[in-house]
Amino acid sequence: MHVDRLPDGLPRRLPDGLPPGRLVAGSSPGLWMSDEPVVAPGRLWARCQAQQHETGWLPLLMAWPCANGLGHDPAEIEDVDVEASLHESWSSYHEARSLCPPHPTVDGIWPEDPEDMAPLLVDPGPPFSAWPGLAAPADPHPGPSPEAVARAAVGQMLHYFTTRFIAHVALVRADRTADLPALAGWEADAPALELSALLRTWEDRFGARVIGFEGSSVFVSVASPPLTSQHAAHVALEHVLTGASNLNDGTFPFPDYAEALRGERLWSFWWD
Repeated sequence: MHVDRLPDGLPRRLPDGLPPGRLVAGSSPGLWMSDEPVVAPGRLWARCQAQQHETGWLPLLMAWPCANGLGHDPAEIEDVDVEASLHESWSSYHEARSLCPPHPTVDGIWPEDPEDMAPLLVDPGPPFSAWPGLAAPADPHPGPSPEAVARAAVGQMLHYFTTRFIAHVALVRADRTADLPALAGWEADAPALELSALLRTWEDRFGARVIGFEGSSVFVSVASPPLTSQHAAHVALEHVLTGASNLNDGTFPFPDYAEALRGERLWSFWWD
């Protein structure tokens, strides 16, 4: 049994069966990281997940170490007004579309190559002329629980990792997986605080769980994704308004991306 002391001086029992690793010095509320990549990391992730309610340590896979433990306080996540934040992002996005029709790139610069322009020119964008508010919650899908869906999604996620079947295992002292980007001190250009606040609502509305990082990419399992085209378009707008580079670079027309969300149980986002 592993026992470490967090910055508050209280002993916290880490999950059983961990490989060699360390509690990151100065981390708050607490970040533990394996010293080396783990073979078959999904199995270890699942064992840690099974113990998370007892230990308070939530597992997180990382293709390589990309968190320093110097994250936000949970109270800061609580203070974020998600609806207001997305509304502000919508205003900026809508203005950019009107200034650079028919679709803005992340930095507002249009490609010079006509072939690169083609996807942008045919993208009608989201089917909203005004801010529609947050998407409605999905009806809970029959079948596996969000935790079981997360376990299944871990295997799918590892196929996307450039490291494939090895990864570092990290543990974060947290109450919910939505808080992991903000609390872990994730070293990415993502707006981690606002993202964690939005992820909290995705947990509640769609059974979402944060399961891993690959550098500036985050992977999220989804137990109850949207099923209809209309609902998927509304959810896709929230994805776009995170500012994620893979959703704002013009690679995929908005309707295509929205349709791909129907029934999709693994969401991913990355930031340059």
